[in-house]
Amino acid sequence: MIKTVFIGSASGWGAQVRETEKGPQVFQKSDFLASFPFFWTWKETLFPLKTAEEITLPPGPLTLPYIEDICLRVAHSVEETLQRDERPVVIGGDHVVAVGTWTGVIHGLEAKEKFGLIWVDAHMDAHTMETTPSQAYHGMPLAILLGHGEPSLVNLLGKGPVLRPEHVCLIGVRSYEEGEANLLKRLGVRIFFIEEVEERGFEAVFKEALAIVKTNTDGYGLSIDLDAFDPMEAPGVGTPAPQGLKQREVLPSLIQVKNDPALKAFEIVEYNPDRDKRDKTLYLMRDILLNLLPAKGE
Repeated sequence: MIKTVFIGSASGWGAQVRETEKGPQVFQKSDFLASFPFFWTWKETLFPLKTAEEITLPPGPLTLPYIEDICLRVAHSVEETLQRDERPVVIGGDHVVAVGTWTGVIHGLEAKEKFGLIWVDAHMDAHTMETTPSQAYHGMPLAILLGHGEPSLVNLLGKGPVLRPEHVCLIGVRSYEEGEANLLKRLGVRIFFIEEVEERGFEAVFKEALAIVKTNTDGYGLSIDLDAFDPMEAPGVGTPAPQGLKQREVLPSLIQVKNDPALKAFEIVEYNPDRDKRDKTLYLMRDILLNLLPAKGE
């Protein structure tokens, strides 16, 4: 059985609300890990050169050196994990860490432009600096992975892009701007907006998404932004959007990939413990992992 290796990315520099930098440590210190019924280890928690508690910076280019640094270290850590035939699970931190996660996975698997990715998120995360209203880099990682945006991140471990648009799909989108929507439409990325998910059901949408990311690829991953879920069920996020995914539909659907060897890695991001209520979001993270990872003996 493949061992699960947790890697924390304790950074909020990509976001406007920076308390996501606390997420990995709060999750690691919870009681959940000790009770998990699968083989796991916590490899490390990576911290930015300076935290948002140490210095104050506005969103935008001034945060870029900190983002470049932690994305590069996450990429190397993920790659090392895969080289030991273990499954990396990245716990964020804000969603810009996805640049490090998936660049590292794809580089480690030698699967450039042959890797699939399901992006579960309330947002498209497909801005560039030319289209973003906020200048926050956590609104840009998917565009970067597809080869559009800040060159230092697009080319993090080699000349980008690392993903092809036909191997990517988004689920749960309901908050976005025209610029990023135009980019994904032009590229032909499949988007399952929240209205389609509600009409067809998450299970049907997830099955279609899996078919997309497993066609002509050497593996796939899941990038789960907790703000994809309804804020009533996941209040501990930095950028909540109303009318999100429901746990009762999502969690049972995840079980179908529990023993899929093509699932090479996944990440859970944007946990903001300062905004959580009665640990609802923390419990959700636990339940996502329990439904995604096979127990000992399975």
